[in-house]
Amino acid sequence: MKNINKSILFLIFSSFLFVGCNSLLDVDSDQIVFENQYKLTGANDTLYSMSAILSQVQKLANSYVLLGELRGDLMDVSTKSSPYLHEINDFQISDSNPYANNIRDYYSIINNCNYVLHNIDTSVVNGGIKVMYREYAAAKGIRAWTYMQLVLNFGSAIYYDKPILSVSDAESVQTQVPLSLNELAPLLIADLSPWKDADMPNFGTIYNQNTRKSFFPIRFILGDLYLYTGQYENAANEYHDLIYNNKYTIGPFRTMYTVTNSVFTGGITYFNGGWEGEYLGRSNEDITYIAATNQYGRKFELDSLCYYHRLAPSPVAINNWYSQRYVQSVSLDTVGDLRSIGSLSVLNIGRAYYINKPFTTNDYIQKFVTMNPLDSTKNENKQIVVYRTPLLYLRYAEAVNRLGKSNLAFAVIKNGLNFATLSNNTIVPSSEKTPLSNYMDFTSNIFINNTGIRMRGCGNVNLDTTNYRIPNYALYAGPRNNPKQDSIEFVEDAIQTELALEMAFEGNRFHDLMRFAIRRNDPAYLADKVAAKHVNNKEAIREKLMHVENWYLKK
Repeated sequence: MKNINKSILFLIFSSFLFVGCNSLLDVDSDQIVFENQYKLTGANDTLYSMSAILSQVQKLANSYVLLGELRGDLMDVSTKSSPYLHEINDFQISDSNPYANNIRDYYSIINNCNYVLHNIDTSVVNGGIKVMYREYAAAKGIRAWTYMQLVLNFGSAIYYDKPILSVSDAESVQTQVPLSLNELAPLLIADLSPWKDADMPNFGTIYNQNTRKSFFPIRFILGDLYLYTGQYENAANEYHDLIYNNKYTIGPFRTMYTVTNSVFTGGITYFNGGWEGEYLGRSNEDITYIAATNQYGRKFELDSLCYYHRLAPSPVAINNWYSQRYVQSVSLDTVGDLRSIGSLSVLNIGRAYYINKPFTTNDYIQKFVTMNPLDSTKNENKQIVVYRTPLLYLRYAEAVNRLGKSNLAFAVIKNGLNFATLSNNTIVPSSEKTPLSNYMDFTSNIFINNTGIRMRGCGNVNLDTTNYRIPNYALYAGPRNNPKQDSIEFVEDAIQTELALEMAFEGNRFHDLMRFAIRRNDPAYLADKVAAKHVNNKEAIREKLMHVENWYLKK
């Protein structure tokens, strides 16, 4: 019980220490202290301490999705939405908004991680294995991911790596200057790099949740830090090595139209549960999720918010799926990306088995309802997926595209990365393979069945040589009369579209648009897309988002 109490006391201390809405670290009382007298030397010590950290991460689940999606172009509010959801959607957030004014939750996670990192004994050996090594690396990963969320949502963050254990510690931290992402990234990269090959902790399965997937792979975080700061080769290498070392592949989850005698019959054929099967929550394509259980009263709202239509897909999101070209063969095609099935549905009807229908206000987001069925089971497990394999591949494509390898990046979407794709010069020309870099190695047989991400819902797009291809900008003047740069931006737009089709509603959208807009030094890239869903006040939203400072929440 002593070890349990240590974790609980620290958790309580963190919660009370970071209070107040108007300041970053506002000390509530000069009587709050916590003696630094415990070292984490046993398996139970780290188990309880990591559980305390993960309990804090659960508090970010709702905000992670709502701040990442409602501010984007794919998720929308409805007449049933609460004022707080409307505030996020309209970029007019009040001080009392629970989803956007919870900065203390981020710093509570960071402080818990700092405590573990400061006290854990990585020299402890059991059976020839440094048993604390994985937990130490995991705490660094969680801390870095939390810092990224802080700076992406609030624009800057105070960086400190020692636990705040007294009021004087907190007052000292308050004097530090908050850092931007470009200033923070080098510190996080240097902190994470020595630990990137550490394995994830494994506390077994709890309520059908694989605890390994509650942690954040360090190579993924490093890749993102490099990607956001324009270090594309480093990003490509981290993403590739994470893919290769863990044998992550774009698997056989596909939804296809049924075709008989070269005629679409109107039916749907599912392979391995269809694309929706990938999102049922226990797919081998899940890398990291935030999990909780009703037993401990953790308030997880996303399933009910979607089911009761307090969150809705925007017309932009629906039109994205319904306007894509579906390819059966070189001579037979139609329209509609079948990844709409499992992403959205219609109230009281079920899964949307039809394509090209007009937008109606009855459409609702199905992903979180599918993943977290509504019932009254006491120990019902809940989760949101943070990292999935397709996101990893699309981030990889984004990095290699900016390295000038646009055909390789496009192949991630259209063909799938494997030896056959890389050796075909009509898909990836030899000019992009000379020299052959580490991040281009997909020769292993583990990738032999890799498919293009778009093939999961748009049929055999790999056969399309007419419509879905990179234009030959060398034959005519593109937007900038620079064929290579025009190709890069064309493929980057294709990646952005694919992120919307594959990853809709999952928490990434607004930050994806931020990243592309910052890279292009073009606020309109974000402003135009977000404003498109605001039919009644489009110009006002656009004007607000043309000013980068309005992309971030008030501290």
